[in-house]
Amino acid sequence: MALSSATATISSAGIGSGLDVNSIVTQLMAVEKQPLTKLQAAGATMQTQLSAFGQLKSAVSALKDAAAPLFKAESYQLTNAASSDPTGVSAGTTAKAVPGTYSIAVSALAAGQSIVSTAGQFSASTAVVGTGSITIRLGGWNAGQTAFVPKAGSSDITIPVGASANTLAGIRDAINAANAGVSATLVTDSSGTRIALSSAATGIENGFKISVADDDGNATDAAGLSALAFDPQAGVTNLTLAQPAANTLATINGIAVSATSNSLGDVVDGMTFSINKVTTSPVTVTVSRNTEAIKDGVNRFIAAYNQLIQVLSEATKYDPATKQAALLQGDNTTVGIQNQLHGLVSQNSAASSAFQTLSSIGVQLQKDGSLKLDDTKFAAAVKNLPELTKALSNVDPSTPANNGFAKRFAAWTDNLLNTDGTLPGKTKSIQARIAANQKDQERMNDRLAQVEQRMRAQYSALDTAMAKANALSKYVTQQITTWNKSKDE
Repeated sequence: MALSSATATISSAGIGSGLDVNSIVTQLMAVEKQPLTKLQAAGATMQTQLSAFGQLKSAVSALKDAAAPLFKAESYQLTNAASSDPTGVSAGTTAKAVPGTYSIAVSALAAGQSIVSTAGQFSASTAVVGTGSITIRLGGWNAGQTAFVPKAGSSDITIPVGASANTLAGIRDAINAANAGVSATLVTDSSGTRIALSSAATGIENGFKISVADDDGNATDAAGLSALAFDPQAGVTNLTLAQPAANTLATINGIAVSATSNSLGDVVDGMTFSINKVTTSPVTVTVSRNTEAIKDGVNRFIAAYNQLIQVLSEATKYDPATKQAALLQGDNTTVGIQNQLHGLVSQNSAASSAFQTLSSIGVQLQKDGSLKLDDTKFAAAVKNLPELTKALSNVDPSTPANNGFAKRFAAWTDNLLNTDGTLPGKTKSIQARIAANQKDQERMNDRLAQVEQRMRAQYSALDTAMAKANALSKYVTQQITTWNKSKDE
């Protein structure tokens, strides 16, 4: 019975004594939790710092990516090609192209050989042709088709034609499945269905001949499978030549060239001419340095630099009105990066005798620390492209002072971003502090749980004791009252 009474007192603290145990413990624990609150606030700040350095790392990485193309020599060798008649001849260039003017005259376009069966010979795609085998060989015919030169590296491709594939459609499918360098199609009109065989690639060497082993015993007549034979050299032309294979024939600056396709990619170093039609007069293709690509590269670098400057400025600013400092204000790593960045912009370089500062090529430092390109100054610098190239891209492993500006920025970003660099090191340090802070919070939470348990036990015991004292006091008071009444009587 006594145990039940004690349990009721503990679960309803304060009822018997008037003591507000829950309120007392809550207020005392609020004081005890102050160190935990500080740890939590410090942990939140470190998480924000980690995020801020993540943004800074991303901005530095973007600057590295923007600087990289500018210290590659090929970035300054890009060219443009302009054609006086793009519908006739167009051109693409690579860094190997030499600026100049090219005159192209086209007298013939590359074509593939095409042969077709006789009109009215077959009524439909289901018409039975015959059985046996068809042999295709790639090669070039002379002008009169009296001589055939097999294509180098090619061989006879023999295609069996059985009873299941003896129709016009079946033979078409068998030829296409053989990958023999020849494609087959069916053409249907009012006269019936014809089979057309065409070279899969253009050029004289991709012509072809067809010989037949006909199960009817005659491989040269127009009956059975031999209706598809085509070998003028052997006197067999059961298919009609619709188009002979041909090469592109052209002159470039008066030099005769021949090619198997209408794309001339191996004729002039760094250039690919696309031949679209036979020309009636020469087409002029002008190749010039693509200085706009260089300018675009410099502008991308400036944009990446300005983004990094903005990230640094936001992270380190101080608001005098609110007297609030940004998260990384005064941080040694961040301040060091800012100082190094400003130093790189103002440094001289011995890479070029003509352009020794970024300002000299038109990359101007602004009052807010950002960069801006002076178009007029940069246009003048581009006219001296060899020196501009050196000013930005020169690499001298033995003498860093001779490195171009882009190379310097690339090396600087590498030092910040490498595995053992400044930013990964800073990130690891913050992560270690966050881990330690988390462990401190866990230990603090364990201690606070024990403190709260002890407090509740102590104040519950006090509550019980006070309740008993109150009950005893009431009992004594009642006894005195009773005794006084009996005395008066």
